[in-house]
Amino acid sequence: MLWVDARGRSFQLPGVATETYDVRINRAIALIDRCLGQDLSLQRLADEAGISRFHFHRIFSALTGESVLALTTRMRMQRALALTQRGQRPQWKAVAVAVGYRSPDVFARAFKRHFGCTPSQFDLEQWWRERPDRAAALQVSGYYLRPAPPLPADFPVHVDSRPAAGLVVCRVVGGYLEPGKLVSAYERIAAAARDLGVPLPDRLAGASPDDPEFVPLARCRYDFALEVPPGTAVPQGLLAARREAGRWALLRVAGDLAAVDRGWNLLFKRWLPASGLNLREAPAEEIYHRLPEEIGWERFDVTLAVPVEN
Repeated sequence: MLWVDARGRSFQLPGVATETYDVRINRAIALIDRCLGQDLSLQRLADEAGISRFHFHRIFSALTGESVLALTTRMRMQRALALTQRGQRPQWKAVAVAVGYRSPDVFARAFKRHFGCTPSQFDLEQWWRERPDRAAALQVSGYYLRPAPPLPADFPVHVDSRPAAGLVVCRVVGGYLEPGKLVSAYERIAAAARDLGVPLPDRLAGASPDDPEFVPLARCRYDFALEVPPGTAVPQGLLAARREAGRWALLRVAGDLAAVDRGWNLLFKRWLPASGLNLREAPAEEIYHRLPEEIGWERFDVTLAVPVEN
């Protein structure tokens, strides 16, 4: 089988099962995500992916369009900015250590190479004005730069605990720009649910491990995650994952995309700062109660779930 790399050049790789490349590379990316505070060797990443070290970097770059170093740096910068938004603003020294840099100076140099300014100079609004995919991002969702309306008196958020759960995940990269990818991923997870005998409503969630405020939409991952019983075998082409037990701020929304957009806007920009709660290290989720085959892709009945510290 011929592969095409990020520059459009074709090549062939021996000795690796081609149908599992994306799953194997996603396992390596998940390891990077879990261990951003560590320096992972190329050998460890290759072992996680089940690919020889000789071929790993080339396969990784071909499928992601980035080198391991570029992707790791981007994820570290995203995590650093996320840490500055949790409760009281942390010291950059602590942030540097948390995302795997041995000193604030090394972190500051990496930050400046990535964003074009020092950490203390970073301005989110300016970043949005200058980002290359700004127009596309605002078409996907305008809430990023739009101020939230006042918090309604009857804004029905409740905080509850959710138990740990095993997950089967279908991942999409770039689905915000190409909705057809999201539809295809949903169809794959729905087919897996039927084969496993697991009902989708209330057990299916959508989540992006990446923050579209800081990550180019073409690079953003989106996961359809299905809760499954312990010991469930992962269907071919899908990923195994786990949601840890913890507290979540939950808001049910029924309506069109604008209603969902407004819910996220109020949750993050009004309710969360007023609540005094801090975000926990996990992606926010949309829990599906009614499915696209029932209400279509233009309507939603979901619970918006934001992980908060215990």
